[in-house]
Amino acid sequence: MRYVEARPCAALAPYVECYWALELSGPAPVGVHRVLPDGCLDILVDLSAGGGPRVVGAMRTAEVVPLGDAASFIAVRFRPGGAQPFLRLPLLELTDVKVALGDLWPREAREWWERLAEAEGRAARFALLERLLLERLPGREGDAGVRHAVDLILGARGQVPVRSLEEVMGVGARQVERRFLASVGLSPKVLCRIARLQHAVALSSGPRALEGAAWALAAGYYDQAHQVREFRALTGLTPGAYVREQAEVGFVQSPGGGDA
Repeated sequence: MRYVEARPCAALAPYVECYWALELSGPAPVGVHRVLPDGCLDILVDLSAGGGPRVVGAMRTAEVVPLGDAASFIAVRFRPGGAQPFLRLPLLELTDVKVALGDLWPREAREWWERLAEAEGRAARFALLERLLLERLPGREGDAGVRHAVDLILGARGQVPVRSLEEVMGVGARQVERRFLASVGLSPKVLCRIARLQHAVALSSGPRALEGAAWALAAGYYDQAHQVREFRALTGLTPGAYVREQAEVGFVQSPGGGDA
């Protein structure tokens, strides 16, 4: 089992978080494989199933995914809000949804599938994905106000008062929410919660992993009870149960967890 990421070129960096590939062979990995929300939207191509490219919208809660005995995936993960200029529809329509890319790009979806299936090797597929995206590079970068607000939220790991975004974007609360839902598919409050969760997860691993009250406060929660409520709501588990699950099973997209 191998999971690999690659960074985009400078022209696509405002939109794309990374390209990723997952190769599975042999017995299916044992245990629960939980994908956490990260505010991103992915376009995923399952080269082993022949089902064509799919769009996986931004998730508001974690999802447990099944992994088969053999699979080959190649994908692009867009930054929060980065996909909207390419897909050109309100991203709220794709939140918590998986749709065939052919429903959105009928001609391009077939071309992507055929050319990616013909490409030899992961590096060639990453390079091809980049060329295909550059061909669709929008003339405008989308909602600049939302992009700036998203950068603030992610940079502060979710510790941004939502009301402060009204001043940043120069509009009222309703307009902030409406523009976030259209460009990101999530409200600013939900993106803040997800960014804080991702920060908490990062603090729970490695040689300097935190736990207990120190972990909750370092991650930006008011106290442990607040952290427990948020973890239950977003992951379906308590913080302790999540850490134990990761220690026992891990996930193929966890840092360092892709080689097996």
